[in-house]
Amino acid sequence: MHHDASLATACVARARLDALVAQRMAAPFEWGVHDCCLWAADCVRSLTGTDHAADVRGTYSDAAGALRVLARLGGVEAVAARAGAPVTPLGAAVGDVGLIVLDDRSLLAVCMGAVWLAPGAQGLGAHALQDARKAWRVARG
Repeated sequence: MHHDASLATACVARARLDALVAQRMAAPFEWGVHDCCLWAADCVRSLTGTDHAADVRGTYSDAAGALRVLARLGGVEAVAARAGAPVTPLGAAVGDVGLIVLDDRSLLAVCMGAVWLAPGAQGLGAHALQDARKAWRVARG
């Protein structure tokens, strides 16, 4: 019985994640609303119910503000590590958080199986699995 309950819980969590992806697919990048760190936190929250960004939501609205918050929190990797324990990027599961470096910029993305998704100017952009330098397993219950 317990196994069936945990399977049902996992299915509901995946449905919430899929709904969030669908909702944000065309949403453009916006500091403090739909940036890479909040995207990762929103995905983790959809899977676990825990908001690892509760302490920073609403505290910045531009790049300078985001950099101040990141500096206070120890950088992008420290923010990503809030999701869970490190895993090999190519071993990431759906919902896990990954660190991608593009043009000397670090960004957080969320694994959707065959690709990583991260906010971009035109909405969520797909990145190849091998583009992730590091990854963290989302602690699920």
